[in-house]
Amino acid sequence: MASKINDSSRPLTSVSRLSSQDARSAEAKTRNRPIAWKDGFESPGARPAAKLPQLPQLPAPPPVLSLPPPATTTPVPPEAPTEPPVSVDSDPMKHIEYLSSDALQGRDSPSAGLDAASAYVQAHVQKYGLVGPNSNNPENPFQQKFNVYSWLGADKAGEAAGAAHAGHKQFGHQTFQEGFYLDEKMPKDTLKLLNQQYEQTMKAAGQTAVPARSGKQRGVEELKQVATATGQAVNTMAMLPGTGPHKDEVIVVMAHLDHVGVDRKGNAYNGADDNASGSAVLMAAVPELAEAAKNGKLDRSVLFVWTGAEEKGLVGSQYFVDHPIPGVELKNIAGVINTDMVGRWDDQRLSVVDTNTKGQPNYFRDVVDQANQQLADPFDRINRDINVYRDRQDGASFGRKGEDVLFLFEGLSNPEGGGDLIPEYHRQDDDIEKIIEDNGGNKPRRVKDLLLNVINIAANRTTEPQPK
Repeated sequence: MASKINDSSRPLTSVSRLSSQDARSAEAKTRNRPIAWKDGFESPGARPAAKLPQLPQLPAPPPVLSLPPPATTTPVPPEAPTEPPVSVDSDPMKHIEYLSSDALQGRDSPSAGLDAASAYVQAHVQKYGLVGPNSNNPENPFQQKFNVYSWLGADKAGEAAGAAHAGHKQFGHQTFQEGFYLDEKMPKDTLKLLNQQYEQTMKAAGQTAVPARSGKQRGVEELKQVATATGQAVNTMAMLPGTGPHKDEVIVVMAHLDHVGVDRKGNAYNGADDNASGSAVLMAAVPELAEAAKNGKLDRSVLFVWTGAEEKGLVGSQYFVDHPIPGVELKNIAGVINTDMVGRWDDQRLSVVDTNTKGQPNYFRDVVDQANQQLADPFDRINRDINVYRDRQDGASFGRKGEDVLFLFEGLSNPEGGGDLIPEYHRQDDDIEKIIEDNGGNKPRRVKDLLLNVINIAANRTTEPQPK
């Protein structure tokens, strides 16, 4: 892991933002008014982006709430060098609209909808100069692909456990709860965990687990005999290189891009809050962070990861941890931030998990408080009573390896913290309209501003002297 980080930070020069925090004080007065969709969404006549590598054509979803349909990812050379439309691209609501459209059919893992979402993310990050870091996949270094499996008879097991996709009503997943990956490079501890999950799944289905041929544990080939491949899913990633003395250290910022797909009648579960909201917040942070890096104001590097197959059981994040890409081994990671379900309820509160596996605060505890106070209109309350979910989200794949993890989340109903999940969790009415009804789109915008502050503080913090 990267060197430990102390509680002091380098002086930060604020990043210029067109959707800036400076406007938040005035905005606070009208925060919960019904949103006028022209606010922040009308394209300022942006010219096409610079020529990019060819990406798959995206589905063109129908306009939502009078918004123009998202632009195709097919690049067109500009007539002259221009600046990207930062004011539009920095608004997470633009990206939520596309990612939660019917055209993406619920972004299941694997599915054409998830592939289209990945292509949309790639076109966005390339526009701002981020690079694909996965040299293990030279055909597309913005992607990390992996095969997804399920147990034979898994449908019955899922029904018995009450955990089949849309019927899953407890937030988050245990690792490999409904799906998994299998390959010969699987570490021993992951193989052990998968063996345990197989036995639990068979027990829940009232079936007998196939015994190991030798010893106590089944090998990869043995597990393939009792599993079925469901297709190939993808982690989408982009690196923003740092410019300071700690540029070889990496802050990982992630959100799961997938959702649960469609029902048997073909009705899409669009997952606007879960987790188009978290994915969109990451996308909206890219333009301003890219500008900070361009101006030499980002010491450490930032790796954005949009995971796949989270809804199967944290599969994409576990695969990433087990198959590190060159330059982003665990020793290089100096903190992990995971963002999930941050669109709903009012925009004055947010829940976080900033503790390690022993329940002790990690260095993000002070970072979050400092980042919140830097907002022109800080969140009224940062709730820290959701540690029960620490191991049921993608950050857990890193936390088990000893990394410091921050989890940003707002899926619970109680304004004072805790409570029940949103009623629309894993239902077909988890749509963008619910976010608008709750807060006019200001909640994901404010989470993005907080996230920018957190990343800037974490990326520019000073390190403790290393023992000689």
